[in-house]
Amino acid sequence: MFQRKVQKTGGSTYFVTLPKEWADEVGIKPQVLVNLIPSDSGALLLVPESLPGRNRCTVEIGAWDFDRLQREIIARYIVGFDVIEVESDKIRAEQRRMVRDIAQGLIGLEIFDESQKTITLHALVNVRDFPPERTLRRVFDISLAMVRDAVSAFCSHDVELAHDVVDRDDDVDRLTLLVARQYSLLLRDLVLEEDYGLSRLQFANYNEVVEQLERVADHAVKISAATIALGTPVRKAAASEVRTHAESSIDIVQRAVQSFIDQSADHANKVLSDRASSEVLFSLTRRAIGDKHPEEAPSISIVLDSLLRIREYGFNVAEHALDVPAAAHVRVAGRPAKES
Repeated sequence: MFQRKVQKTGGSTYFVTLPKEWADEVGIKPQVLVNLIPSDSGALLLVPESLPGRNRCTVEIGAWDFDRLQREIIARYIVGFDVIEVESDKIRAEQRRMVRDIAQGLIGLEIFDESQKTITLHALVNVRDFPPERTLRRVFDISLAMVRDAVSAFCSHDVELAHDVVDRDDDVDRLTLLVARQYSLLLRDLVLEEDYGLSRLQFANYNEVVEQLERVADHAVKISAATIALGTPVRKAAASEVRTHAESSIDIVQRAVQSFIDQSADHANKVLSDRASSEVLFSLTRRAIGDKHPEEAPSISIVLDSLLRIREYGFNVAEHALDVPAAAHVRVAGRPAKES
């Protein structure tokens, strides 16, 4: 940390000097413009205009397998690097295919240049083109459709539809990672608060809600996997029970997300009032099916457990809906909060 005394000149202007070693490192010279950004805490952030050009990193891949390479690239994508250089003494053809597959799974990440030793990835997506509410709505629509189709596939033993649900999970993952990247960039660059019209506190709630919906999609995949593994269709009575619980869970998630978008604490509290009865209802159904038809119990139990988890994610979203109105009253980039 550097410390400087505030000085006064011209009768009305305050000024401080900049540490020379820091200025040299970031390329600040006389007459260069810098941005001064007030933060929520009251601190003033000084951002040299040359910093965006330094937003790049290098990944030395060695003999990594696909999963390791994917984790490393995704981590740097989420952190917010614009340029990711993948390097090795000699990049094998198999490794090039791995890099291409990983890039295709991330929105806006493209291969910009290649050589024997380097693959350069550029994050070309403009995060301003993806308003958080629109992205949230898209993740919500895909996730809920996946749950409905997963339950339908289970009840009718439609293996083809179950496989389709599994494939759609990639779309949710890509959007979820994009929102995580946006949040990381917002933490690093307060100017984006102006573009989003949201403070970091507000965007944190959007990020959390999208993550909850991504978990909803994961459980739709889990239900679909149970369908694919199922040898024969379940009985109509059991299927009817599953559909009833599915609609109840879907209703909780729908109401919770709407309360979040509307910033309605009243609606969120109404959703949360249903929480106490959740596990009791699901436990009674699971026990009744297990007693009457033990051969169906394992698969039914998997589905009911997923539907219960989906319901819980809806309650988590409702809790975030309670936080949004409070976060809206925090100052954005140093300006007074909006009056309600």
